[in-house]
Amino acid sequence: MDILVKNIKKIAIIATLIFCSNLLANDKSVFSQTPEEADKKIYNPVFTASLSLVPGGGQLATKNFAKGFLFLGTEGIIGWISVRGWVDYHESFDKIYLSRDSLNAAKYKNADTAYWANAVALAEYDNLFEKVRYYNASALFGAIGIWNILDAVGVSNAVKGAQNPNPRKAMALSAIPFSGAGQFYNGEWFKAGLVIATQTAFVFGGTQFQYLMYKSQKYVEDLNRNREENSSPRIDNNWRNNYENAARRRTMFFWYSIIFYMYGMTDAYVDASLSNFEKKFDISASFSPIENEIAFGFVFKFGSR
Repeated sequence: MDILVKNIKKIAIIATLIFCSNLLANDKSVFSQTPEEADKKIYNPVFTASLSLVPGGGQLATKNFAKGFLFLGTEGIIGWISVRGWVDYHESFDKIYLSRDSLNAAKYKNADTAYWANAVALAEYDNLFEKVRYYNASALFGAIGIWNILDAVGVSNAVKGAQNPNPRKAMALSAIPFSGAGQFYNGEWFKAGLVIATQTAFVFGGTQFQYLMYKSQKYVEDLNRNREENSSPRIDNNWRNNYENAARRRTMFFWYSIIFYMYGMTDAYVDASLSNFEKKFDISASFSPIENEIAFGFVFKFGSR
């Protein structure tokens, strides 16, 4: 229960992402110009995918502006985080060098080296932590880039899914992790890219923090093997906090990967079941004169093929 409370905001963000992905996955977008004509035009999928080597390029070229700006903005933010992580990672080496100099000075003076040996180990662990953050941001940047290119193929309107998809088959295909196979089967390239990107990035992140858990234990074992028996409680707490922090992040990433794994199977089943509906979700505004007044409303339409 405590884990749920601590991560309620992150769960809400994931739920919002899933909801928005379902809206953006529809063929028609309120941000598109002349959507009726754009839907009918067929583009070369290789051309649109090539344009999306620049984030959102293929989507903007096919007048899917909402998706185009989504990918452009997201890749810009994640790219900046990745670059910032690279800088922090390389700056963390300075702390290692300073700690090693202090350790060598203590050895030269025949002083107690246990404290400085621990300081060096903590600096090296912090360096690994920054490296993991950089790797995770870079992996997410790459995963979203793949999602962007896959969706660019989808918005070309040249590749269609199964004519009458079987819901059970779609769900079974989505049970294959990291594939988005059920979404590809349904012709939902945007959602397929979402499933692939999230599952891959979250599992990768979880394994990275699992590695940090192992390294924190290994550092403690090495320190205990070399230092004196009277260890400082503060030093032990630092390593305990490092281990618990890595474990908490590892668990969070793996839970997110499970959430999107279940989402992939559920979404594939639901989309296949609704394959007989041309518009799964459509919002439009209408103005109607009622007793010399103008009425404004939103209409939800479910239309069969």
